[in-house]
Amino acid sequence: MRFDPGRPLQEAVIAAMSPVDRTDRMARLRENGRWLVWQQADAAGISDPVEQADFILRRLYPEMPEAWFEDIVGQLRELHAAGRWSGFRRPDP
Repeated sequence: MRFDPGRPLQEAVIAAMSPVDRTDRMARLRENGRWLVWQQADAAGISDPVEQADFILRRLYPEMPEAWFEDIVGQLRELHAAGRWSGFRRPDP
């Protein structure tokens, strides 16, 4: 992986924040990440809730093993087929 020249500055800024400010920042970054993933799913034209879930989970949790994705998406597929799950809720704007 290539070195990020801005990382030391980012780490210094985060280290100087209070715990509350750091928590707020991380919450905003997570929310922004969720929005970016939803935008990617929209751009890919994915409308099936199970396919959408697979797409979103793979982007939010790329470090997870394939078996984890297969298990989770399989459970969601079964719930969707049974009418007990209709897809992830899109984050509020």
